[in-house]
Amino acid sequence: MAHGNPHSRFTQLIDAALAAGTLTAIATGGALLGLGWREGEAGRVFRLAGRGLLERVGVASSAAPLTSVALGYLHHLVIATGWGVLLALLVLPWRGVTRVTAALLVAAGYAMLALWVLPSTLRIGYAVTATPPGVVVIGAAVAVALLSSVWIAVGEGYDFPRGAAEV
Repeated sequence: MAHGNPHSRFTQLIDAALAAGTLTAIATGGALLGLGWREGEAGRVFRLAGRGLLERVGVASSAAPLTSVALGYLHHLVIATGWGVLLALLVLPWRGVTRVTAALLVAAGYAMLALWVLPSTLRIGYAVTATPPGVVVIGAAVAVALLSSVWIAVGEGYDFPRGAAEV
């Protein structure tokens, strides 16, 4: 039986990548809540991220404390989902053990980028994850999300080899 036309295969890849992006936002959101709980305030990371974003545009975050949390959370959703989709597009075309290995390597690569290269606005967790302990937690959450998305992709039928011939 045929695997479908190339357009269908591309659509499956995008669907699987979007699912991975969603899982990445969920997993890293939980990790960020955990970092906040450790400090005594669950929404701390989102508040600090929102405060940093507001101050970048010249708005005093003390004037709108709930806005800081909401903006930080929205920043997280956009950035984490974006990174999840991008990283999944690097992982999903592979198959089997190679796919699992790629997921782990890509998550480690993201952690290194976040620690040494990425500006805070493009980092999951904003500036709060600029230290090794924060990056390790987020890197582990990204790895779990990518590995989970691998199994979801298999369950949804996106597990055929690269360049599979159409029959």
